[in-house]
Amino acid sequence: MTTNETGDLRTAGVVQVLDVGCGVASFSAYLLPLDIHTMSFAPKDGHENQIQFALERGIGAMIAVLATKQLPFPSNSFEMAHCSRCRVDWHEDDGILLKEVDRLLRPNGYFVYSAPPAYRKDKDFPTIWKKLSNLTSAMCWKLIAQQVQTAIWVKPEDDLCRQQNAERKLLTLCEPEEDPVPSWRSPLRNCLRLNPDQPYFQKLPPRPERLSVYSRSLEKIGVTPEKFDKHNRFWREQVSEYWKLIGVNLTEIRNVMDMNAYYGGFSVALSALPMWVMNIVPATMSNTLSAIYDRGLIGAYHDWCVPFSTYPRSYDLLHTFHLFSHYKDHVEGCGIEDIMLEMDRMIRPQKDAVSLDHSNTLVKSTSLNVLDNRTWINSKMQCIRKFHITSCGRSFAITVTKES
Repeated sequence: MTTNETGDLRTAGVVQVLDVGCGVASFSAYLLPLDIHTMSFAPKDGHENQIQFALERGIGAMIAVLATKQLPFPSNSFEMAHCSRCRVDWHEDDGILLKEVDRLLRPNGYFVYSAPPAYRKDKDFPTIWKKLSNLTSAMCWKLIAQQVQTAIWVKPEDDLCRQQNAERKLLTLCEPEEDPVPSWRSPLRNCLRLNPDQPYFQKLPPRPERLSVYSRSLEKIGVTPEKFDKHNRFWREQVSEYWKLIGVNLTEIRNVMDMNAYYGGFSVALSALPMWVMNIVPATMSNTLSAIYDRGLIGAYHDWCVPFSTYPRSYDLLHTFHLFSHYKDHVEGCGIEDIMLEMDRMIRPQKDAVSLDHSNTLVKSTSLNVLDNRTWINSKMQCIRKFHITSCGRSFAITVTKES
């Protein structure tokens, strides 16, 4: 699919895609050679095994529901939203689901919609299409291509048209938010958000240049260029040390999760390798996920007090950076051991988890007992795993290999 007769999605400026109801993520697989990263999701329904199959293929995917809550992604994160053979009722409830897509799209972002073939014979489809057309027109989306039951709209670059339509009572604008909270379990809002950063909108380069760009998102959360460069250098060096610690064949690692991703430095350090990283920003910590998306990476908000929306044995490598320190004083039922059990659920047999944290947190809070100079065990967990430990300045890095 192209935006003109000669170009492709990269020349159209597409770097990150949201694939709604992704099936087995074949669209994402098609985009991989173009270095376009896709956040694919589908609901937990009769087709839930398709997400598991996508993960088995080594393609980034997760279970999510587009219904009453916002998706766990930051605003202005994707250059394209894609829904093929789409059965989502975008036209219902005054287009509330379509407004959620608008929240997630960057200015000049594309919405690609393809109705199921069966809709060609559906007598109600003309009515559905008319409602959809009216909604997108009110939102100032421009229809740039249409063929049979496939259509492509583009979101406007600025908010002038939307402000005019709001004055004409064609749509409702959201109240401005001074400090937007992470979209974690937040209710959908049946209104359209204006972009407060429109005068300062930053045109980001394509990958791989985007991986190292200092974005306005970093500036807004108080990260200086010097701190950003230091962060990147640290993770380049640290990842090199990790490979020595693990001693694993890198070709056997495909699905990676960074459970506390900060600014995405760990993921960028892996970007030259044939693996993808799910960057998780805990909803109770500093909101850095927008900065991660501005680097051309993908990820989601999550609270590790609840299970992550994925299948057991989905990941080849789990990574935590000072995650346990953050959760060590949480309420009962949300401690370090609970997180470790969730890690045990997500990781595949004979694969590794690496944790970098303060030594007193790792030792005291998890009751690690010394067996010899390098091997430790957790005496509280029912399923005992062996740990290998190495010093990293004032912190310790511990690698855990799950037994088969």
